Amino acid sequence: MRQQSSSPHNAAAMTTYRPGAARPPVLWAAFGAVCVLFQTWVAVRWAAGGNLRTYDFDGPMPGYLRLSTQVLQVMAITVSVLMIVHCVRESRRAGRVTLSAALVAGYFLSFWSDPYSGTLYQTASNNLNGIAYPTWGPYLPGWQGPVPQAQSLLENLGYPWVVIWIWMGLGISRWLRARRPGWSRARTGGLTAALMFPIDIVLEHAYMRFGGYGYSRALPHLTLFEGEWYQLPLYSPAVMTFCAVMPVVLMDLYARPGREVWLLEGSLDLPRRLQPWVRLLAGVGFANVCMLSLQLVVFLGSLVSYPIDLPPWYERPPS
Repeated sequence: MRQQSSSPHNAAAMTTYRPGAARPPVLWAAFGAVCVLFQTWVAVRWAAGGNLRTYDFDGPMPGYLRLSTQVLQVMAITVSVLMIVHCVRESRRAGRVTLSAALVAGYFLSFWSDPYSGTLYQTASNNLNGIAYPTWGPYLPGWQGPVPQAQSLLENLGYPWVVIWIWMGLGISRWLRARRPGWSRARTGGLTAALMFPIDIVLEHAYMRFGGYGYSRALPHLTLFEGEWYQLPLYSPAVMTFCAVMPVVLMDLYARPGREVWLLEGSLDLPRRLQPWVRLLAGVGFANVCMLSLQLVVFLGSLVSYPIDLPPWYERPPS
């Protein structure tokens, strides 16, 4: 008989275990493994095609934006490292891979899907003054976007930062439950979504104004600062709220007392050597589904949007 952790959470999992209870995390982990293999295949072909290089931008750009771009890059790297350190320590204390660790791993391994939002048109404008490199879009099946296009460190590191948005959503939801214990879970979730929407607008727009990234197409009548390089189509806060934050918030709201969220429920009853891999890969599978859903919405938005004039640092790089 294999040994089980003596933690209260493991004890709760053992007392409520049912045959097949580990099926959801195992299925999510299987999809996560497929995603890792697929993105490895894309990355190897992209690198072999001579794309391991950066763009050198020397065009006109406001001085404050040159400075803020470099500062933001340092911040993006630092915050990402701190997130990893926090999750490793949290998992060690808990004796298992935590939900936060699984999500951080998942979103670090989900930015490969970014070009799919621009399958036909360029939808993201990446800051060429930062660390920018050729897109791997042409190596993705079905991608037909314009080339050349760039990816950037600032945009790609924005993917693991999604977990910060999720933490905020969980914090709001749990605060509401503590203050209003009589509220239904649906009401709590609805108010959490209503609060996260404007929060995303403020934070995402700040990231953009400091040079994080931009949107090269405007959605008529549904774009803040429409036509400006710092414009924000409203599908962006919508997908961040409903494709990234709320799925985790709802899983947390509807988790049964003493049990984990559905994504990881039952995984602690697997052989101990498999538990961390299944939990991490379940996070990868889940994050990739969320981000592919986000890319789909942005792609559909591109079909009814129009291109704007971009400043030199956001234009497509020379071929």
